[in-house]
Amino acid sequence: MTHAHGRSPHIKRVFPGSNTPQGFFSFYDYIPGEATRLMVIKGGPGVGKSTFMQRVGEAMVEQGFDVEYHHCSSDSDSLDGVVFPEIKVALIDGTAPHVVDPLYPGAVDEIINLGEYWDGRRLMEARGIIVSTTKQIGELFAQAYRFLRAAKEIRDGWAAVNARGFHEGRFNECLRAIEEEILGGIPPVKDKAGRVRHLFLSALTPGGPRDHLDDTFACARKVIVFRGEPGTGRSCLLSALLRAAIVRGLDVEAFHCGLDPSRLEHLFFPALSAGVVTTGEYHRYEKEDARVLEMEACLDPAPAYRREMAAEAHEVFTGLIDRAIRHLALAKEAHDTLETHYVAGMDFEGINHLRARTLSRLLSSPE
Repeated sequence: MTHAHGRSPHIKRVFPGSNTPQGFFSFYDYIPGEATRLMVIKGGPGVGKSTFMQRVGEAMVEQGFDVEYHHCSSDSDSLDGVVFPEIKVALIDGTAPHVVDPLYPGAVDEIINLGEYWDGRRLMEARGIIVSTTKQIGELFAQAYRFLRAAKEIRDGWAAVNARGFHEGRFNECLRAIEEEILGGIPPVKDKAGRVRHLFLSALTPGGPRDHLDDTFACARKVIVFRGEPGTGRSCLLSALLRAAIVRGLDVEAFHCGLDPSRLEHLFFPALSAGVVTTGEYHRYEKEDARVLEMEACLDPAPAYRREMAAEAHEVFTGLIDRAIRHLALAKEAHDTLETHYVAGMDFEGINHLRARTLSRLLSSPE
């Protein structure tokens, strides 16, 4: 459907959280973005929270509204949130591991409790299997996070090996050139710092590494791709660019590494329709008109023994990531089993009526 403004609706997909060496890490506070109204959806596994949000989102796209889907890193086909920027409304999953409660209950925010539509008697009958399966899921996630911690340790060593050849002069020269290309002509401002929205565009999921790079950068007029191994200065360059943009009063979408949230992976500057992307250890990005910058140019040539150390680290890192993903997949299998006990006792017809009422209220919201 064509949008009321004369264009097709834009569908954007991101991850608000990721499975990391620290456990589940979330930027859930940033899901709403500029939304001023929050609907927090509560209820156990299998009650239909993701489907509820997905179908509301699809209906809003049919009506011509832009939609931002926030995918779950523990099941990339499921949603943790959906945002409608034009009417400044967000729906968000408010259950563990990302417990969210309304800031202003009743006044601005509200709770949609799908738990009201389950048969409590049937759930009590399945109490034993629900408790044991929930414990199993916790143990599998814990093991996945152990492998991710080991993978990060190896990756840090891999980065350290490469960083021994780091050439600060060439890095600074590269930084000045990129700053000029993206931010050139925009002076610093004193009275307004740019705002930063932190999210993930890639995540380690039960189905393997997943990313939504194309959704954010496909429409960008300018994209620069930083290609290189850990330790070549990619994240440092992005951090410097982010600081430079903020002092110029530019709003920035900052996308973090799914394995190490302290590191930046990508930046998008909406006002400039420009972005900077890194190709990483578990995601690639190709855009026909993107300019590719080889970060190896910031390193001195490595001796053979360092190249061998880096290659070995890469091999071990990949094996550990594969083991972590295997345990995330086992946890999802157990979670799918858990959901069946809730699905069996749900009044989905009642939820369908609730969804229709919710959609009607959204469509009557002032833009």
